[in-house]
Amino acid sequence: MDLDAGEASAIALAFDFENSVLILDDLKGRKVAEYLKLRYSGTFGLILRAKKEGIIKHVRPVLEKIRMTDFRFNEKLFEIIIEESGE
Repeated sequence: MDLDAGEASAIALAFDFENSVLILDDLKGRKVAEYLKLRYSGTFGLILRAKKEGIIKHVRPVLEKIRMTDFRFNEKLFEIIIEESGE
């Protein structure tokens, strides 16, 4: 697979740290991580986890800030994360 250099490096580094969780938003990177049986999460999943663990109080303001950038995501995912966060 033709991976971005950063994703390839992150995947390689994950083998050096037991119980690591990769943060991958690119589908190619996720497929490689899955094939290699590595744990991964996307940015939105990480934000949801931060809310559930009490690190942040609200998900919506964080997602709204992301929405104002060039970060590409599915609007359905946005709504799912809002719903799962209880907001």
